[in-house]
Amino acid sequence: MKSKLRDLPVGFRFRPTDCEMSKYILTKKFLEEQPMEVRNVRYVPEECHDIFSKHPRDLPGYPRETHWFFYCRKLDSHVTTNSHSIWKQIGEETDVLDPKNNDALVGIKHSFILVDYEEESDDILFSDEEEPSNWFMDEISLPLTVSETDWVLCHVFRKPGSSFEER
Repeated sequence: MKSKLRDLPVGFRFRPTDCEMSKYILTKKFLEEQPMEVRNVRYVPEECHDIFSKHPRDLPGYPRETHWFFYCRKLDSHVTTNSHSIWKQIGEETDVLDPKNNDALVGIKHSFILVDYEEESDDILFSDEEEPSNWFMDEISLPLTVSETDWVLCHVFRKPGSSFEER
């Protein structure tokens, strides 16, 4: 996957809230079919249809970057693996509300954690020992009241100061 990153202006970070990701990025991109116009910053987000099979170390800009945003299609099952890890859903889905619009429902959020497994053989048989990492993913989708699209926006990030060691 080739990165389309451009340098950000000094002091600028692209860190939209869940509401902004749903209301402004996902909704405008797929309901209004408008191109994202971002001036003097990186083009965010890109499409990555196999994000659940990638380890964050394989994403463009690693290790300099610790946050990525990708459009992808909803999967029937989020349990997909690469050779040593799996994204597992944590917690329940949560509503994304718009505080500026009487807490209107603008999205649905699912959270995932990357879990590493120890490989037992060349047949990729995994042990029962899960080793949670400090990598997380939030998947934002539009509620059915807004659209029946299968597009979602995924935010992959690393939580700093985690007690887990990077492999």
